[in-house]
Parts: sequence; C-alpha cells; structure tokens
Amino acid sequence: MNRKITIVGDSLAQWSDGFGLSNRLPSEFKVTDVSVAGFTTEDWLQNQNRLNEIPTDLWILELGTNDAMVYGTNGFEIRTLELINFLQSNQISSVLLTLIPRTNMTSIKETIRENNDTLRKIKAQKEKVDIVDIESIFESYQGEIPLYPISDPIHPNQIGYDLMGETYRKKILGI
Repeated sequence: MNRKITIVGDSLAQWSDGFGLSNRLPSEFKVTDVSVAGFTTEDWLQNQNRLNEIPTDLWILELGTNDAMVYGTNGFEIRTLELINFLQSNQISSVLLTLIPRTNMTSIKETIRENNDTLRKIKAQKEKVDIVDIESIFESYQGEIPLYPISDPIHPNQIGYDLMGETYRKKILGI
C-alpha cells in the first residue's frame, strides 16, 4: 500500500529537498514537495488549485517564517484554517502542522512563538490535524555546532535540516 505525502512549505522545505523524507521513509511512501521559497499561507491560498490536483494522504504544512515577517500574527489563524479546510475538503487526508523553529532572527522570534501557539490551538479544534514540534527540537538542541550559519539566521545548516527530517520521519512512522 502506497502512502502519498505532500509537503506544502516555504524555503525551509524547498532548500532541504523536502527534509530528505524521500530517502528517510520506507519505499511505500511517495513524497511530493511543492514548497516555494518566500511563500506564506496567503500565497498558498492564492495557489490552492495547484494543490487540489495532487492526490495526498498526508499534507505536511511547513509555513510560518514568512508569515511572521510579512504579517506578524495578523490573520495567521484564519489563513491557516482556510488552507487546512481546503486541503481536507476534496480528499480524505490528514494534516501535519509544523511548529517552526524560532530562527536566529531576533525580530521575529516572538511572533513565531505566538504563531506556533496558534497552530497548537488549531490542532486542538480540528480533526485529522496533528503537530510536528520542530520548535522544541531546536530549542532543546545541545550540540556543539550551532544550528544556523552566521550568514543566515533563518535557514538552518545540514544538522538542523537533518533534525527536522528525523522528527518528521518519526512522527509519520509513529516512532
């Protein structure tokens, strides 16, 4: 039995090659990554018909960093709920919401924390919606090498992307 997973995200997913999930998951999983650098929840709402054409059992929503920069917390819950409702309206599928890392960009850390709290609230009120807590994984990281390069406070290095990929893998496989 094949399980179809589609990643709807921004540059974190796109630049990580879908968190390496195609290689991390067993062969019965087919991973499609449609992430676009710079996209917000609003951009995906405007491009939702593109998503409707992809048969999917599990949607991974990895969005929020660009929303924090462009909109702050304004409208994040409404846009996210609208996107989830659209994704679940045309097919029987589940949604994994990503609690994104707060980044090393000080100006958006608090906004990301608030938006992640909004995602927790959405999870509590929606069926077939779960959370992947990347935020906590990054916050509790104790390694010697920082997760972000000095030159880029938003996109993690390979260690960070590997942490994300493993966290998704474990969640999907129920480990």
